[in-house]
Amino acid sequence: MQRYAKVVSDVIDSTSANGTDLNDDFEMLRKAIDANTVSELSTDELTRIKAHFQSGTDKYKENVNKLQQAPVPVKVLGKHKMLVRHYEDYTNACQAMTDSIDPDAAAINVDQFNKSEKDQEGSIAKVSSVTTRIMGGM
Repeated sequence: MQRYAKVVSDVIDSTSANGTDLNDDFEMLRKAIDANTVSELSTDELTRIKAHFQSGTDKYKENVNKLQQAPVPVKVLGKHKMLVRHYEDYTNACQAMTDSIDPDAAAINVDQFNKSEKDQEGSIAKVSSVTTRIMGGM
C-alpha cells in the first residue's frame, strides 16, 4: 500500500511542478488570445512555447505510464482505474493544446486551445477528486 501511495503522490507532485513550469507560457498565449494579438507573437516564440508544451505533455505521458505500472492494492483498484482514465484525459487535453499551436503559420487554433483548456480543468478536477478518495481510503 505504501509503494502505491508513493507512486500516486509522486505523480501528483510531478504534475503540479510541471504545471507551474508551463504556466508562464500558457499565460502569455492566453493573454495574446484574449487581446487578439496572437499575430504579434513571433514564429520563434511560438516554436519555443510549442516545444516547451510538448516537453511538459511528454512528462504527463510518463506519469500515465507510472500510474499504469503502479502496484495497485485490490481495495483501490476501481478508483485507480478511474484515476488512470482521468489522467489520460488530462494528458490528451494537454496534447490538444500543444497541437493547437502552429508556429509555421504564426497562429493558434483558438477554438482547439480554448476547448483544451476547459477539458484540462475538468480532467484535473476529476484527478484531484479521485486521488483524494484513494488517499483517504488507505
